[in-house]
Amino acid sequence: MFLHFIAMMRNSFWIFMVTSKERGTRWEYRVAYRFEERGYEWKRSGSSLGAYDLLITKGGKPVFIVSCKKTMKDRLYIPRGEVEELRRMARGLKARPLICFGFKRTSPLVCELRELRRTKSGNYRLDRGDGRPLDDWLSD
Repeated sequence: MFLHFIAMMRNSFWIFMVTSKERGTRWEYRVAYRFEERGYEWKRSGSSLGAYDLLITKGGKPVFIVSCKKTMKDRLYIPRGEVEELRRMARGLKARPLICFGFKRTSPLVCELRELRRTKSGNYRLDRGDGRPLDDWLSD
């Protein structure tokens, strides 16, 4: 994991500025470790420019394919193409597609694709209050 930062000295404290890419990578690991705590293995998609960020397996077999999203706002938009590609890849791997997401200062939440709300333009959105806490979802 690469760390990009700008360090400035102010009143004897170091202030680090973390890039959005670094924040996204940290979020992916945070989600992955939740699955690992429940006995799953995981593999991170290196570039994260594809349809999924994490492939979650059990005994070497794909179980979930996960797209991770994090925002500091109260609403998250997901392009229709990303959702369709995630659905196609999951079908090919015989895995369940999931969106694991979070808003400012929330624990990881999870939403299955059928639970996504469509916008007028055909894309998808998640609002604060949508989804379930990932820990609860994994406990069921």
